[in-house]
Amino acid sequence: MVVYPNPPLHQINPADLADRAGTAAAFGVSESAIKRWTMLGLIEALPIPGGPHLYHLPTAARAEMHTWQHGADRPARGGRRAGWHPGQAAA
Repeated sequence: MVVYPNPPLHQINPADLADRAGTAAAFGVSESAIKRWTMLGLIEALPIPGGPHLYHLPTAARAEMHTWQHGADRPARGGRRAGWHPGQAAA
């Protein structure tokens, strides 16, 4: 069971989708953090058969807040990079 499930496909705005790299950049985390969130069941990729792994950014934002609130404030733990703030591209 996914902690933060995606809304139904017909309710998703295509502008709210990003691949793993884009999702990581949106939240200032590494791509491996996005993969880890998926493996831990916090988020899930959209079910696109044979397609890329796309993530719903508003749903990923909820997972990012969850990890932030539970101590993932250091890059080694999958959290934001030091000095990163919303709206800033990841380095």
